[in-house]
This record gives sequence, C-alpha cells and structure tokens, in this order.
Amino acid sequence: VLEIALLIMLPLILFYQRSIWTYKKYLPSIMIIYLIWYLSYMLFHELMHILGAWIFDKTIYEIKLIPKFWAGDLGSGYVRYDYKGDSIDFIIIILPYARDMILLALGYLLIIKTEIKKPFMIGLILVIMILSPLFDIGNNYFAYLLGSMNDFNALGESSANLFSHLIGISFFMTSALITIHILKRYKNYPEHHNK
Repeated sequence: VLEIALLIMLPLILFYQRSIWTYKKYLPSIMIIYLIWYLSYMLFHELMHILGAWIFDKTIYEIKLIPKFWAGDLGSGYVRYDYKGDSIDFIIIILPYARDMILLALGYLLIIKTEIKKPFMIGLILVIMILSPLFDIGNNYFAYLLGSMNDFNALGESSANLFSHLIGISFFMTSALITIHILKRYKNYPEHHNK
C-alpha cells in the first residue's frame, strides 16, 4: 500500500496540483484512474509472462491474473509453468519489465509531443504509461532486495544475480528520472505545455 501511495498516487496528485485545473476538475479523475490502474496492473504484468510462456511453448500449470478482492485476497498474481532457469526463462521473466520500458518511452513521447487538455486523459496516460512502470519495477525490485521471492530472483537464477541488480537499478532509475522530469517540466499544465 505504501508503494502505491508513493509511486502512483503522490506523483499523480502532484501533477494535478501543479496544473492549472482546480481540484474539482481532477478529483473525480483520481479515483477512476486509480481503479482502472488497480484492476489492470497485475493482469497485464502476468499476461506478459503468459505471452512469453506461450511463445516458447512452455507448459503452464497455474495462473492467477487478478486477486479475489471479494474474498479479501489482495495478494500478487503469478504464472506457474515448467521453469528451468535458462535463457528462455530469462526472456519470459523480463517481458513485463521490457513492456514497462516501452510504455515509459511511448508515454513520455506522448506527453511531451501532444497537448492533452482533459484532466482525466492526461492523468490516465501518466498513470498507465509512466507511473505504472515506475511502480512495477520499483515494487518488485525493492521487494527482491528485502528478500521476497519474485521475478528478480528468477532473473538471477536464469542469468546471474548481477543482472537482476543491473536491470532493477537501471530500469528503476530510468523510470524515476522520467517521472521527475515530467513533474518538474509540466508546472501549470496545459497552459505552459511546451515551454
């Protein structure tokens, strides 16, 4: 929950507060955007693992794409397949993070090249294409550093632990720097968009 507050909600609120819009214009957007992100984040992360497993003809044993919120389950998603810890598994494991970097690049270009005048649309683009990659990489890498078994462990097993750290640090720093750049550059958005 703390990671969501720091990496998704706080930057989104800061972006809106620094814009020319009044809180009445963007407050409803924050709730809807958060709901869209929360219901789709895990789904799209795990779908990338499924895509990789399917491309490489892996046998999938079990899938959890969304938690059972209605049963009080707020846990993580997963894809269990015939993992061997080889270079093919490295590709399968890194796919969601490669997707994050692609989303980040596309989102950055979209935000700097276009002027989006609707608070909901710019917020949705910011969350899905910039802040969600920041969260996905940061949350998983820092959980790995704290001892959780996750994708970064599997990256280390299928290559070397050094690669887990190189990927985690470089991807997180890239996403953090782009986020900071957007927040600093777009004060009074959309009035001073390209200045």
